[in-house]
Amino acid sequence: MRVGVVSLRFDSLLARLQRFATAGERPVRPEVGEQLATALLLAEMARVDQKAKRKAAGAERAVIEKLLAEHFDLDAAEVRALAERAFAHDEHAVSLYDYVQSLNRRLDYAGRCRVIEMLWQVAWADGHLDGEEEYRLRKIAGLLYVADDDFIRAKLRVVDPDAPGAVPAAGGQ
Repeated sequence: MRVGVVSLRFDSLLARLQRFATAGERPVRPEVGEQLATALLLAEMARVDQKAKRKAAGAERAVIEKLLAEHFDLDAAEVRALAERAFAHDEHAVSLYDYVQSLNRRLDYAGRCRVIEMLWQVAWADGHLDGEEEYRLRKIAGLLYVADDDFIRAKLRVVDPDAPGAVPAAGGQ
């Protein structure tokens, strides 16, 4: 009986893949809203940090919840629910593409720069940056079409707010 269920699921999956391959169409995925897309990217940054340092992401989690509350004006229950959804979803995510594209459609340049700054805050939550964090952040910034100078300004505002280059983002590109 168990083999029959697995066989049916495999046949169903195979049929969908064949339809997709022959139709040349991309499967329709539900649209991810701005709040969830932002939360998912923040959770991804915490996951990268946790993986790089092999430790719990407690500091990152606290920063994420604070950022979500402030940025989206959410109460504690809403923040917890959004963060839980993001962390649960992030564990199964294969690609950041859908989240990034959702933000590209919804946010202007200044909004995308703000997301990058939020990601820097998560990466810096433990007071240390490593190469994997910076690599992932640079990749996301490129996908969000954030210019290198604004990427660096956002980093400086978080890591060294008194640095000469840590001026507010131009937001007008």
